[in-house]
Amino acid sequence: MTLAEKILSLRTERGMSQDGLAEKLEVSRQSVSKWETGQSTPDLDKIIRLADLFGVSVDELVREGERPQPPEPPRPRMVYVEREKQGLTAVQKTGVVLEITGAALAIIGIMGVPLLVFAAVAFVILGLPLLLAKKHPLLIMGWLAVALSCLALNPYTSVSPWGLVGGLWRLYAFIKIPEIRYPSTVFAIAVGIVRGLLTLILLVFTGRACGKAWKDKRFPEKK
Repeated sequence: MTLAEKILSLRTERGMSQDGLAEKLEVSRQSVSKWETGQSTPDLDKIIRLADLFGVSVDELVREGERPQPPEPPRPRMVYVEREKQGLTAVQKTGVVLEITGAALAIIGIMGVPLLVFAAVAFVILGLPLLLAKKHPLLIMGWLAVALSCLALNPYTSVSPWGLVGGLWRLYAFIKIPEIRYPSTVFAIAVGIVRGLLTLILLVFTGRACGKAWKDKRFPEKK
């Protein structure tokens, strides 16, 4: 509704004549008639007195159409915090098994089999990287295994640092010379070849890990 229509409607609802409304507002009847026909618009002070007289707000009197609804407040954003997974990983569980095995061998060795103490130490050392290392625990364990084999078994393989060359040479000699076919020779061949292959595999995967770390550091945006 327009302002003119509202003045006419409110005056009629309250049973007031144009003369009565004009008298209360201290204006002429012609002014009220012009307001109601839209020929003129009352001044601001008269609009305020009209609103008080009709018992409505100025906003309700002059606004055309419905009052716009205030915008809905933005919905709160839900933030999900992903908690770290609890419990042990498969690698850590393997480390626990190695530690428990090492402890059991140590107990048995102390009770009467001294050689098992050395095996217990090896299990404990190999299990620690799996429990503690966050990155590449298997590589760490592999290099520890190579180091332990060099310390404990190298006299039974060859003078070669990794044993692969010596192991292959002993295998060739074992096939060609029947006189040296002893169990100790078979053991030396097995240790040398296995340790040599393990070292080659570790070199490949260690090189890949180092290359990836260097690339991530040099080009962090390509992660």
